[in-house]
Amino acid sequence: MLSTFTSYQLIARDIPKAIDRIEAEPITKRDTDYYLANIGSVKSIDDFVKNDRLFKYAMKAFGLGDMAYAKAFMVKALKEGVSDSDSFANKLSDKRYAEFVSAFNFAALGANATSYNSAQQGVTNNYGLQVSVGPSQNGFTYYKGETSYYLSNISNVKSIDDLMGNDRLLTYAMAAFGLDADAEPAATVRAMLEGGVTDPNSPANTSTNKGYAAFVAAFDFAQYGDQATARDAVQQAVPKAVIGGTGLLLVKPTAQYIKGEADYYAANISKVKSIEDLLKDKRLLTFAMAAYGLDASTQTTKQIRTMVNGGVTDPLSPANLLTDKSYANFVSAFDFAQYGDQTITRDAVLKTTPKLYTTESSLGLIKPNADAVQAETSYYLANITKVKSVDDLMADSRLYNYALSASGLDPATTNKDLVRDVLEGGVRDPASVANKLSNKAYARLATSLNFEAYGEAATTRSPSQQPVVDKYMRQTLEEDAGKTNEGVRLALYFERKASTITNWYDVLADTALASVVRTAIGLPDSFAAADIDKQAQAFDAKLDLTDFTDPAKLEKFLTRFTSLWEINHPTSTAQTSIGVLFAQPTTVGISTDLMMAMQKLRF
Repeated sequence: MLSTFTSYQLIARDIPKAIDRIEAEPITKRDTDYYLANIGSVKSIDDFVKNDRLFKYAMKAFGLGDMAYAKAFMVKALKEGVSDSDSFANKLSDKRYAEFVSAFNFAALGANATSYNSAQQGVTNNYGLQVSVGPSQNGFTYYKGETSYYLSNISNVKSIDDLMGNDRLLTYAMAAFGLDADAEPAATVRAMLEGGVTDPNSPANTSTNKGYAAFVAAFDFAQYGDQATARDAVQQAVPKAVIGGTGLLLVKPTAQYIKGEADYYAANISKVKSIEDLLKDKRLLTFAMAAYGLDASTQTTKQIRTMVNGGVTDPLSPANLLTDKSYANFVSAFDFAQYGDQTITRDAVLKTTPKLYTTESSLGLIKPNADAVQAETSYYLANITKVKSVDDLMADSRLYNYALSASGLDPATTNKDLVRDVLEGGVRDPASVANKLSNKAYARLATSLNFEAYGEAATTRSPSQQPVVDKYMRQTLEEDAGKTNEGVRLALYFERKASTITNWYDVLADTALASVVRTAIGLPDSFAAADIDKQAQAFDAKLDLTDFTDPAKLEKFLTRFTSLWEINHPTSTAQTSIGVLFAQPTTVGISTDLMMAMQKLRF
């Protein structure tokens, strides 16, 4: 019979090959095929524990095969989950239970527990959450209102006097360039605008505050006259800069979607002759109301009809009586009460409404409707599983934008090189880029799309499927080894768990790990009865915990363990006289290869 050292080395030198042999065994293959074919159909804890074959397979994968009978115990653990630090599984000293519950997390994921993938369900769930929370953020209503006011009125500004005469517009415009209208003297602002930026020696160009030069370049009445505010630098860039500086996390529909909605509006609004016509076309109604900060899906037909029919001429009309002026602005544009079937010929309907919708949507100030969210989510789910690398993700702007938005990052302003570094670095290393950034949205992104840890499987991996199979194979390998030599099983187990050990109490909490360490440093099994702190001190005095993360040092440690295990638990039997004649020299119970291995050790 081979020694503990030799048996361990034969397996450890090529564990993947050893596992391949396990996978090829007919019984193992049959059980695994059944597991993978059926685990995705399990939608509840009851489904799980009632399928004895699936449940036993899963329990064995986590080294809990001998507890497969204790279904009531496991049901309690599964029901409480692992989100709460005081949950049943988390309070158990044996962390295998928490690992099991984490893999089959019905408490947190419900029916998706056996099919959940962080790059799929995780990202789409977060995307929906980001869409929902956007309008509820502090400051959203204020900036939405100020932006709507700016977009509705800035085209009326034809001169410096017009701009200086409207404090609200001036404040918004200057804020885009980091300037505080309340803090800057009006005379200074006027002098800057009148000087323009064509002359290198103009007040704006010579000011130490470079925000002034940028502000005047946008509102360059000196060069463009009454057309200054018709330019994109005023109409598009200013709102973008203001919203970009607010810190609001907003999900923006795609440009293609926005254009599609605007095109539909332009092609069909002329058919509307009354409020009833508008109410009949939900797509037009949604577009029109969204432009003024209203969600048509949350309003009843009766309420909308009442508001519009009341008009805005009467100060006591329903729309005017509301504190929130969104309805009043909407009714003012679609004032069928005053303009009748000529309402849709007015600039407020033909120009201002689509302008508000397209600009505010592109800024994320209009919450994407259900159709927009569904369209992007469907595209994402249909294509994310084809993504096998960071390069693949970044090559598809639609997937990339969706993933970043879901994590609370703005695709338009987030540095792509930084995103690449975040994704390539992952989150396993505390010193990774994602973990070191103060904005935890990056860590969320790297966790959801964990290419660093899972490679090509990052977008398809489900914790309850292939990872469980991988654990099952490794567990079977160790159990099979233990049938002939328990020391080999212990060595393989320690090799697997070594990287997860953070302190000596982790070792002492696991009887198998503790047994390996005691054997390796020559302590008797009876030492396990000593005070727990004294045991930890004894281990620390003999070994450096960081050695377990160094493959070469770990190998040396396990060589020492298997050698000493062989001395304490000899695998060789007493040889017959004829055997002695032909055998290599050996001490009873210790094989020649073990003797040679021990010669290389330094204790």
